[in-house]
Amino acid sequence: MLTKSYTKAAAFIRKDFLIESGYKMAFAITLLNAVFPILSFFFVGKLVNQSDSLARYGGNYFSFALVGIAFTSYFTLAVGTFSSTMRRSQMAGCLEAILSSQTSTTAIVLMSSLYSFISSGIQLILVFSIGVLFLHFDLSQVNLPSTIVVFALSLLIFVSLGIISAAGTIIFKQGEPFGWIFGGFSSLIGGAFFPVSVMPQWLQYISVLMPVTHALEALRLAMLQHYSIAMLWPRILTLLCIGLLLFPLSIAFFNWSVKKGKKDGTLMQY
Repeated sequence: MLTKSYTKAAAFIRKDFLIESGYKMAFAITLLNAVFPILSFFFVGKLVNQSDSLARYGGNYFSFALVGIAFTSYFTLAVGTFSSTMRRSQMAGCLEAILSSQTSTTAIVLMSSLYSFISSGIQLILVFSIGVLFLHFDLSQVNLPSTIVVFALSLLIFVSLGIISAAGTIIFKQGEPFGWIFGGFSSLIGGAFFPVSVMPQWLQYISVLMPVTHALEALRLAMLQHYSIAMLWPRILTLLCIGLLLFPLSIAFFNWSVKKGKKDGTLMQY
């Protein structure tokens, strides 16, 4: 059973790689687009004065922004990729056939996005590699175990939000709200580009409700200030509780949306 799941997952990854790599220019531009933003923030960082808001993270704006932008981009993809996969299948007219196959709906929604996660993971590594090799990003303060734990828990949360977004696409077709709320909006107020502490107090209260705020705070402290798992335990516990709550709820919500679409006969609509 497990071998069969691995075979299916590999087939999904190979299919998406062949499609994307077939457009070589677009493939190259995608990689370049992952790099250009960090160059901009490297030079912006040279203009920003050291402030009390950055002192908690080591006082270097470029390092602060690099961690925020790189991981926020990855997490935003996690929210959007499931929805976009469902949307493409809707427009191609094959969503009902895919969701009616012998493969479970849970396996389909997860496996259909595997390639995007692998591709974006390579871009994430590329961004940090360029930051280290050419832009003086300091890896000496990285606490690897706590970084891995925080990243894994954060990814679980954003995969869950992505599945909810995919369910929203099946239900609402166009204009589903979950991707926007937990994608671009949460990135803006979650501290991707600047510390949350510089925002008005009322926005800080809203940002506390966004999972990305806790994820980026913990990742920055783990990577820029060498915080251990014990030192990050309150943040880790918060992320763990959110993830354990959201993941089963997201699967249940997605399965419900598929059943509703089949019952109403709306899976083919877009």
